[in-house]
Amino acid sequence: MRTLLASSTVLFTILLSLVFGIACGYAAIHAVLHALGRRPARQQTAPAGVVVATTTSGS
Repeated sequence: MRTLLASSTVLFTILLSLVFGIACGYAAIHAVLHALGRRPARQQTAPAGVVVATTTSGS
């Protein structure tokens, strides 16, 4: 009986650690991909009616 309990405990521990490792790996990869996949914010452009004029003065 003790052998069955001990082997079941070891098997359960190995299985639990495997599932935990897979879950942590998935969370880490998801966080990295989410951080790298963000699109940069669109820059505000001036309205079409606004005209910017620049002048240069020569001396």
